[in-house]
Amino acid sequence: MSFRLALIRHGPTAWNAQNRFQGSIDIPLSEEGAARMVALAPPEGFENADAFSSPLSRARLTAELLGYANPTIDTRLTEQNWGEWEGLTRFDVIARHGPEIFEHAGSGLGFRPPRGESAGEVRVRLTSFLHDLAADRTRDAVAIVHRGVIRSAYALARGWDLTGPMPDDLDLSAVMILNVDKAGSPSIAALNVPLKNKASGANG
Repeated sequence: MSFRLALIRHGPTAWNAQNRFQGSIDIPLSEEGAARMVALAPPEGFENADAFSSPLSRARLTAELLGYANPTIDTRLTEQNWGEWEGLTRFDVIARHGPEIFEHAGSGLGFRPPRGESAGEVRVRLTSFLHDLAADRTRDAVAIVHRGVIRSAYALARGWDLTGPMPDDLDLSAVMILNVDKAGSPSIAALNVPLKNKASGANG
């Protein structure tokens, strides 16, 4: 039996505003990010879903602000570790490695930033999470995660090998809803679903 899993990216941080690689560093939500998330609610049908979260505080606080008071914390949902790039901007990375570095970064699952984690390793741990989540599950679930995890989920569901730029149909600021079968294999149920506005009850 399949179930639905909604993947929601954490709210904005100061480093998001500065276009810095965050990765595994525990950067909290900014004041503006917290204010944005407290005004929003999960998409229709996921208000009472079982909730899971990355251990990083920006994801845990997002879960709380969306109404999930006690999400299950799972380290497999943490952001990709960007190693020596964490804290740097794109321009910093280009200055250090040359403009061709992002061509290598778009070369697929095997690319690894210095002392960091490859996209393939993120996919392995996400696959493990989905497999374990699917065991005897009958209820829908929601997970508060990160850009790299959502990107990996899309890749798994669509058979994308992560070469080239981000697909045009994927909005990482919106919610991705997966159908997950009993073996833990995902498919896309819906892309780019907006979070609801608490004040109006409408999608925002």
